[in-house]
Amino acid sequence: MSASRSKSDLVRKMLEILASDLRPFAQDVLVAIVCICALVWGGGPERAVALVWLTIFELGNLIYQGIASQGYQVFEVDFWLATTDLIAGAAFIIVALWANRNYTLFIAAMQLLAMTAHLARGLVEAILPIAYAFMVATPGWFQLLFLGGGLARHILRKRRHGDYRDWRVGRWNHQWLDPRLTPATLFHWPGASKALSSQDRIE
Repeated sequence: MSASRSKSDLVRKMLEILASDLRPFAQDVLVAIVCICALVWGGGPERAVALVWLTIFELGNLIYQGIASQGYQVFEVDFWLATTDLIAGAAFIIVALWANRNYTLFIAAMQLLAMTAHLARGLVEAILPIAYAFMVATPGWFQLLFLGGGLARHILRKRRHGDYRDWRVGRWNHQWLDPRLTPATLFHWPGASKALSSQDRIE
């Protein structure tokens, strides 16, 4: 009973933070910590996700504040925010498809949720402004948490097993050129896992 109550209290506090004026400051602090750590200790996918976030969201926000006379629009579709979410979504999907990581798929999925929020706001006028803002802002928190968790797993795996591939494209190019290529080794069928090195396995 106490565990469920503590979970509900934690969820309520998170919702209060998301709806308060402290949300941008708290997210900026989390972005700075996670992205700097990803650039310093991360591999290619971690650095790619961090650079996409910093260039599209953080730099884009500074540009928007410099050219716009008012803040983001929540009573109608904010085309600047929708455009940046669309560009970031394309970048995250590309990273997720080629990265030798699993967590990048969840980051791309969260970005798709943010993109659908703009579509829903444009099609359904009954959506409240606070709901629109919540739908756009919430996925970013999960993306940062996924990036932080993925970075931690990357560091632990590298310490335990050494270097491994950052991108899947290198493995596929190598396999297509391998004269010993068989359907079992190509599609990782049962019994073929021994033919794969630890560098080829997805983290």
